Amino acid sequence: MNYFLRSFIILSLTFILVSCNDRQLKPDNNSIVDSSKSLTIINTDSIILNLTKQVLNSIKNKDYNILAGFIHPTLGVRFSPYAFIDTTVNLIFSTEKFLQQIKTQNKFIWGSYDGSGDNIDLTVENYFSKFVYNADFLNAEKISLNKMIGSGNSLNNLEKVYKGCYFTESYFSGFDKKYDGMDWCCLRLVFKKHLDKYYLIAVVHDQWTI
Repeated sequence: MNYFLRSFIILSLTFILVSCNDRQLKPDNNSIVDSSKSLTIINTDSIILNLTKQVLNSIKNKDYNILAGFIHPTLGVRFSPYAFIDTTVNLIFSTEKFLQQIKTQNKFIWGSYDGSGDNIDLTVENYFSKFVYNADFLNAEKISLNKMIGSGNSLNNLEKVYKGCYFTESYFSGFDKKYDGMDWCCLRLVFKKHLDKYYLIAVVHDQWTI
């Protein structure tokens, strides 16, 4: 074989091998970006689930000072007794207002009872007993992230009202077999980011409704 042709072939093969090795050692930029995004999503999911646990723990133990620290600093926290969030009726508490009222016997109208339509006229603490922690949600049967489990007759507009926010659902399918699941209930916690930190912006209770 001609000396120059043989040299050319050897150099060409060497270049191809080096290029292949270089591709294996250096992943493309798109792969790096995708991995970074996936890692961010995983980290955020963990943060929201951990926040949910902390919030539920503070509610269960009635550590209201701790709970107040999770309330959104500028938007406060809204309380909805049922799946449908009525932005004209449901109460919103700032951190300061919540801490003030949790210690009093002042009653507020939180909405209306399903079925009767009567006003839900309760103190903050009594509302928590009936429409927030009416079951041991810290040890719920199921917990989901950005996904609804419980479903009843009430219109569920959470994702519309809090578009782009994270939420969790702590769910029980029921407690007494004779009710055939009609005694199911759940609690949804909604979180919104503020200055690189997530805060509680809504507490939505849900259950079987007429």
